[in-house]
Amino acid sequence: MKKKGTKESGRGNWREIWHFLTKIHLPFLWIFIAFLCNFFYQKVMLILPSVTAGLLSGSLENEVLMDAIWFYVLFTIVLCADIAFRTPAQHIAARNTRRAIWKRMLHIRMDYYDQHNPSDLMSTITNDTTTAMQLLVGWMTGFLPAVYYTVSALETISTYNIWLMVSVFLLLPIKIIYMIVVGRMNYKTQAGVYRRIGGLTAYLAERVRGLSLIKTYTNEKKELENGEKAAHGLFHANMRVTKLQCVITGIDTLIGLAQVMIVMVFGVILLQRGDITIQQWIAFYMFSGTISNNFSTLIGYWTQLKTIQGTLSRAAHLFMAPGEEKKDSGEKKQPENMDIVFEDVSFSYGEKKALDHVSFRVPEGTSTAIIGLCGSGKTTSISLMERFYVPESGRVLLGGVSVSDLTLDDLRSHFGYVQQKAEIFSGTIREIVTYGLHREVTDQEIWDAAEKTGVAELIRSRAEGLDTPVTAGGASLSGGQRQKLVLTREFLRKAEILLLDEPTSALDAAASRTVQEAVFSLFPGRSKIIVTHDLSLLEQVDQIVVLENGVLKGCGTYQDLQENCETFRELLMAGCEKKEAAQ
Repeated sequence: MKKKGTKESGRGNWREIWHFLTKIHLPFLWIFIAFLCNFFYQKVMLILPSVTAGLLSGSLENEVLMDAIWFYVLFTIVLCADIAFRTPAQHIAARNTRRAIWKRMLHIRMDYYDQHNPSDLMSTITNDTTTAMQLLVGWMTGFLPAVYYTVSALETISTYNIWLMVSVFLLLPIKIIYMIVVGRMNYKTQAGVYRRIGGLTAYLAERVRGLSLIKTYTNEKKELENGEKAAHGLFHANMRVTKLQCVITGIDTLIGLAQVMIVMVFGVILLQRGDITIQQWIAFYMFSGTISNNFSTLIGYWTQLKTIQGTLSRAAHLFMAPGEEKKDSGEKKQPENMDIVFEDVSFSYGEKKALDHVSFRVPEGTSTAIIGLCGSGKTTSISLMERFYVPESGRVLLGGVSVSDLTLDDLRSHFGYVQQKAEIFSGTIREIVTYGLHREVTDQEIWDAAEKTGVAELIRSRAEGLDTPVTAGGASLSGGQRQKLVLTREFLRKAEILLLDEPTSALDAAASRTVQEAVFSLFPGRSKIIVTHDLSLLEQVDQIVVLENGVLKGCGTYQDLQENCETFRELLMAGCEKKEAAQ
């Protein structure tokens, strides 16, 4: 399916950004203390020109020198305090933001990931948040103190001579117009960089998982070209930022030099006329530099806001996407039994119809196979049972209760899930087989389950036993071994309903038979719903659901469907021909 992205605009979407910021739990206490330190720092900076002017004008009395020494000590302490509180505030904000984004990714609806590559969001957690929180906390702690300093400094200068204050404002309109234009350009370039980072991260994450496929097809050269293309895209995006920064720096320098020249000319003229003293002139010269810098800083906060907007745009969009409805409020309904019923269910992926008015029933404690060609809606059916997706019309019932009326935790606690690729995370064997079990599991329980699933011998063959580390995705294990570990986990989970999505498709014949035997012997009395192309399973189940292009073609026993369902007979014939061709 074609991935749909969000089109970035020069203006961005502040509603999304604001909504995002309300969800990430910023460290307001740290930020407030850093704000006070910055505010006090600006107050000290207001005194600096007068103290320095007193020294430079020739006042070397002991009292003046001691005041200057104490002032510079205080200046250093305040500066260090500002850094000591602002930097941790930035790190805490970044940590909380990563936690909020990861929590959101875990609780967002699955259809979001049908349209957005999850790997593309990794850089949002790892990279975007650091930059954004540094800028955001800096903005929150620095903006108002900078305003206070600028206003107070101008007020002080006006007491020297009104024309001195006028000289500071001459280039201000040019600065404002220039920074607004630059801010919009900065948003676009920064957003482009973070899109490229996300794309490169997603590309590398996908290719690293498929290195064996790349090597099998000797496609290293092509993948190297693709990787270089993605890296060059990021390089060019960074270069656009660099070029813009060069322009900003150049114009800033020119405006700053022009400001200095104007201030010096005004100051010298007023000094020669006797309108100001030499001490006022020195203080004014120092004030003019800091005021000019503060004007740049204040206007630069606009650029920072646009940078923050560009950096957080993807994360903010994530928080606007629909999350899973937990239904945790109000009266909790409980299913009467473990019967699963589809009532006239329809569902689509975009414009593609996956299920079209499908109705069938899976009685509690029975085994059901769901079969059909690729794209017929088999996996979609079991995804709807666990509410990974929500039907467009119709209902899915568990024990007479719509799954949409059950809390997600309650609903999913009734299900175990064995996926086609036997997905496991890195960790020890103990961690793998107890993953998702919200109870204490003893080693004896694990060994008993491992004996039943046939994986105990593998565990004993490893020196570290249950503490044997397994690499990401179980790459150090065979497909059959991974599947047995997953079955061990499901045996320990003791869920009433076991969903199996092509559990034997990636296994050889011997491993497939072992897994089949384990499925039917280990879980007596539990409902088993098996999505499969493996025809050898069909005679072992209680009923079979036949789907074709999302339409229910038949539901019944093997014998019933052989007699009454043409689609089922065609699937059997195609399976037999495939088996004969393989022999």
